[in-house]
Amino acid sequence: MSANTFPAHIEPFKWAEQGFTWSGTLPLSRLSRIARETVGSVENQQVQVNCKLSMDAYLRLVWLDAHIETQAPLECQRCLETVKVDLVSDVHLALVEDESLIERLDEDADFIVLGEGESSTKGTFDEPAVVNLLMLLEDELLLLMPLSPKHDACEHKHQPSEQDVAEEKRDNPFDILANLKGKLN
Repeated sequence: MSANTFPAHIEPFKWAEQGFTWSGTLPLSRLSRIARETVGSVENQQVQVNCKLSMDAYLRLVWLDAHIETQAPLECQRCLETVKVDLVSDVHLALVEDESLIERLDEDADFIVLGEGESSTKGTFDEPAVVNLLMLLEDELLLLMPLSPKHDACEHKHQPSEQDVAEEKRDNPFDILANLKGKLN
């Protein structure tokens, strides 16, 4: 399946009943919020996506299981050069229709209440809930982005080198005062 066939918007309950799965690559440029944080061109950068929806009829919820992986070129905060940051996320997320179903989940389960936030809209009886799957997966990668990306080892561009420091050594002003004091005595 190509990037063009990736379903950005899904109806989770309908698609989970049909056993929705998708595997493939997307251009990193489709994840616009991440692409804005990168440096240089991301046209050749790819995001590997594997996802599936499954239904828990008893709990009236849908599980989204996904593996997302990419490498984002960010600006190193030490040397200001490009550093490639691996963003890898394994998602196990419950999509619930309303908050009353949350108490049925395990205490440590991640969930989204459909209709809350920008990645989903709550539907009516005639119009089912719709989830922006692309935005939801991008949210998971955004959580992994470092606040201050940096190489493991690099030189600071704005920090003077040892040679610059040695050249800038100046006479100690107190030594000059000591010399003056010696001449006066």
